[in-house]
Amino acid sequence: MREEDLTDPERRLWQAFATGTKVDLRDRAADGADGANSADGSDAEGDGSGSGWGPERTVRASVIRALLLGSVDPRAGETPVVHLVGARIAGRMDLVFCEARCVLRLEECRFEEAPQLYGAKLHVTGFARSYLPGLGANSVTVGGHLDLMHTRISGALRLTNARIDGSLLLQGALLDHPGAVALDGSWLEIGGGIVCHSGFRAEGEMRLSAARVGQGLHLQGARLHHPGGDALYAPGIHIGSHAAFSDGFHAEGAIDLTDATIGGRVSFHTATVRGTGARGADDRGSDARGTDCRCRGVTYRHLQAAELDLSAARLHGSVDLQYAQVGVLHLPVEDFACPLHFDGLEYRSLRPQLPAGARLPLVARDPDGYRPQPYQQLAAVYQSLGHDHDARAVLLAKQRHRRSTLGPAGRAWGHLLDATVGYGYRPWLAGLWLTALTLLGTAVFSAAGPTPVKEGEGAPFQPLVYTLDLLVPIGALGQRNAWYWTTGLQQFLAYALIAVGWLLTTAVVAGVSRVLNRN
Repeated sequence: MREEDLTDPERRLWQAFATGTKVDLRDRAADGADGANSADGSDAEGDGSGSGWGPERTVRASVIRALLLGSVDPRAGETPVVHLVGARIAGRMDLVFCEARCVLRLEECRFEEAPQLYGAKLHVTGFARSYLPGLGANSVTVGGHLDLMHTRISGALRLTNARIDGSLLLQGALLDHPGAVALDGSWLEIGGGIVCHSGFRAEGEMRLSAARVGQGLHLQGARLHHPGGDALYAPGIHIGSHAAFSDGFHAEGAIDLTDATIGGRVSFHTATVRGTGARGADDRGSDARGTDCRCRGVTYRHLQAAELDLSAARLHGSVDLQYAQVGVLHLPVEDFACPLHFDGLEYRSLRPQLPAGARLPLVARDPDGYRPQPYQQLAAVYQSLGHDHDARAVLLAKQRHRRSTLGPAGRAWGHLLDATVGYGYRPWLAGLWLTALTLLGTAVFSAAGPTPVKEGEGAPFQPLVYTLDLLVPIGALGQRNAWYWTTGLQQFLAYALIAVGWLLTTAVVAGVSRVLNRN
């Protein structure tokens, strides 16, 4: 490409390249005449493409490509940069499998066609505050940051298998591809982080499946909109630091973090997620809590994270925590009415610290029905804190929940174990029953005299000892076999106490064995 074939704005860029000087084409535009300073990235004709800008602000994409590939030698001692502000980029910027020689910074520019960067090797690259009808950057390698801050992309941002040594900067950006995939970062590798706060919006699905992020995923205050589908689909994502879905984060659509590995904290503090099929009730009413388990909200299945914070979150739809492994779990109980799937969830600490009575309703409400592991996990946490009373209460609740899954005989036996010894977790109940029955028997047997089995032989009749001899089936106190009754009430009570004694002893043995075997 020869310099004499260039237009005036292209010649300015050509000459500035060698010294890395910025070329700002807004300097020659009439102030406010063409909508260049529009906050939402639109132009005078309202399509955002810059088609209303004249030749004085138009640069062909082929010129930029030629500069990136070394058509102009840098001046000695200077660092060449393609730094262009306020231009309409005509034609397609095709850098497929190209290797750029310098940094590319295009700010407040409007692209007629989506740039194609497939397989390219780039240095630091930026499209800040620009408009793009899409960006094809699959398998691209960026040796620094990819800057898309405050950029509007009306189409797909494709970063599948891309590698970015720095960070993906999306602060204040708008990804506008409703009903489809707005960002496809499947198998994306990033040395830094993905930064999507400061008013970031995505109309369409954000897909980050199997992505590897060296530092953090920052979605504080971001708004994702893909109702009926996944607002964020990130199974298998690996994040070296933290993932922040907080500070007013709002998603219309499900969040999928299945098999995610996150080295630090995952925060949904004050987040709102309306999952697939969630009702659009206003946030003030009970309908806003969306309790239908068919509505998928947030999936953490097999998640591994140092900490998971769900405090003050408004999650509309089911929350799947099955087989996740979390160091510290922040799980409130007030206004947390969405269905929770707990089976297989492991955690070392639970915040806030609440008595078992406050936690048990959440576990019992698991839409999958009775599962022993959630109870055992909760009891283990209480035991690690030295709260043995709460641990026993959890294990007792586990047995009561299990009883509801048994047949009639099993439920009857369960009720007996519960009433007599609290399934072994309340052994003092057996003492109460023994005391009550002993007092009853002593009172009834004191009202009348029995008949001796052998006249003149045996110890004198003692109602208290006689009652205990009937109740305790093992051993003998010399009373039960020495006396018998001829009257109906005492005779019936004697037989009843023998039967109850056996039942009570069996229940005590079964309850203690259950506890010892940790069943």
